Amino acid sequence: MKRFRIPWLVDVALSDDAAEIESLAQNSMLDRAYADRSVLLNGVILKRVRKTLELDGKPFPTVAPRCAQGRDEAQEALWKHLSDLAPQLSTGPEELESLAAFVRGDGPDEVCGQLIQHVVGRLFASDFEATPASWSAALLLDKAPRTMNPIFLVWWAATGRIQQAKRLLAGMVGDNLAALHAIGIAVHNIVSGVTLMRQLYSDPIARASIPPEEAVSRCLVAPATVIRQPTSSDDSAQFDFKTSTLVLLSLRSANEKSPSKDVAFLRNTWSRCPAEQWVPALLEGIWRRASNPASRTVIRVGADAASN
Repeated sequence: MKRFRIPWLVDVALSDDAAEIESLAQNSMLDRAYADRSVLLNGVILKRVRKTLELDGKPFPTVAPRCAQGRDEAQEALWKHLSDLAPQLSTGPEELESLAAFVRGDGPDEVCGQLIQHVVGRLFASDFEATPASWSAALLLDKAPRTMNPIFLVWWAATGRIQQAKRLLAGMVGDNLAALHAIGIAVHNIVSGVTLMRQLYSDPIARASIPPEEAVSRCLVAPATVIRQPTSSDDSAQFDFKTSTLVLLSLRSANEKSPSKDVAFLRNTWSRCPAEQWVPALLEGIWRRASNPASRTVIRVGADAASN
């Protein structure tokens, strides 16, 4: 674990080790209440994250505290719904043909985001239609918590663009906050994975020799970082965490070094990703479909392409 600490300015602990991340994620002292903002830069980070990942003062499920009312039940219900869909999805059904065609090389790289957003949106709203505007909104929400460019920050604050992006996406999924997170934030990890799959498929040797399960492992992209903060101080020699400390779990880096669905989705923790079976099934289904010589199509760009 790396530690960056300057009194009153910054106090951040960063881990990219798979075993350590699992231990920290299971630590009941670490939560997402984000209550202590007394350290200057820590407070700035938390304010930016919470302001982006909330709607009408309600946090997205992925930044809600462990004790938030209804959080556990909603998470479990969504996990069951998505997990029930996974087995059929992994077979490579026709609904994945547009994504399989993308992996084969049809269409520009830019079309992938809208195609994935469409598939994810349909999990929550049967009439969801991804559009260039909805994908642009998702790109903005992905960028907002991470940018340090003061010009962007001032411009977004003055124009209300972040709020407009959230409103647009929320309106497409009935103001469902889990769905809003899925089509605005989590979708980018899947897009990165499918883009990697396209690169993998372009190698004739890999295309012919790599089984679907290995393709999934190679193309599974975990969230870059999740944030935890202690609810009480830990003065042990191991960590010496304060309630103001930000604990950053670098899931993507850890998964790249030691591929593991347990780490990528925090499977064995209270904050387990509800899509921990659905996302691998989606990637497996796309690879199977792309590798099926009987399946061939040409991607159409635009809303029609997403609904193909």
